[in-house]
Amino acid sequence: MHLIQTPGYKIISGWLAQNQRKPFAFQEQAWQHIHDQESGLVNAPTGCGKTYSVFLGSLIQFINRHLTDFQNKKNNGLQLLWITPLRALAKDIARAMQEAITELGMSWQVGIRNGDTEVKERERQKRNMPEVLIITPESLHL
Repeated sequence: MHLIQTPGYKIISGWLAQNQRKPFAFQEQAWQHIHDQESGLVNAPTGCGKTYSVFLGSLIQFINRHLTDFQNKKNNGLQLLWITPLRALAKDIARAMQEAITELGMSWQVGIRNGDTEVKERERQKRNMPEVLIITPESLHL
């Protein structure tokens, strides 16, 4: 099935339209590749929508898999691991993601883990992993 025929795509594009936005062609291309379970790399200038090109693609996937209860489904485990080089950028990305999640009425949680994350928060994340975890490279342990 082509991406634009999926319920998840229709929900996300409808949400964007409500906010007087529409996806860029490169975002839709990224979403299609995610839909087709392909890997890739998104390269675009700062402020052009790279975050939404991957993040909204993940939401589309989740919505398509859980159409009847995507808004109420909680504690889904880690759905997306986002690695960013800068701590300050992690906060901006988390804010944009949480805004979209809230406006879509979803129950996903966004967490940040970096060198400044307190031990108590790290332990909480281990017990109950958020659906989206944004980390910096120093927090990535193999």
